[in-house]
Amino acid sequence: MLMPAPPVRGLHVREAGVSMIEALVALLVLSLGLLALAGVQIRVLAASVGASNQNVAARLAGDMADRIRANPAAGAATASPYVADWSPADEGESGPSCVGAAANCGAAELAAHDLRHWKRAVADALPGGVADVQGRPTAGALLFIHIAWSEPSAVNAITPDPAWNCPAGKACMELAVAVLQP
Repeated sequence: MLMPAPPVRGLHVREAGVSMIEALVALLVLSLGLLALAGVQIRVLAASVGASNQNVAARLAGDMADRIRANPAAGAATASPYVADWSPADEGESGPSCVGAAANCGAAELAAHDLRHWKRAVADALPGGVADVQGRPTAGALLFIHIAWSEPSAVNAITPDPAWNCPAGKACMELAVAVLQP
């Protein structure tokens, strides 16, 4: 008659805790995967903010272009009252209000009013938002609208053309506007 072999005790001792180690390794792999997904999510959110800022800047540049085209009496592009530097928006109301049926503004007053309100809108809508309008003698009947803003550090800022004189460290956008000549 054959006798069954006695159980080997050392085998059970070596297997103890193996499933715990497997569970810990699986948890480590899962944690690394979730950290990678979180990093991708943060990058996507930052890119989304950057795209949103570009969209807002394009809308604001178009708004100023419409204001310039709506005031054709403002004159030639290089001597236009719409030409402005990168200075921030005025906080107080200076000059007459050009809003409403009772408003009585000339072309230069309307240009100053438009610039004042537009620069405030840029500052309110974009983080660190500033804007300018340039006229270049070599460009003929064109005005160049520039809007600059601060981008999140995770997004590669738009590298502006040096001719724009864009403030350092900001993303910058340009829009050219044809100005009717008198």
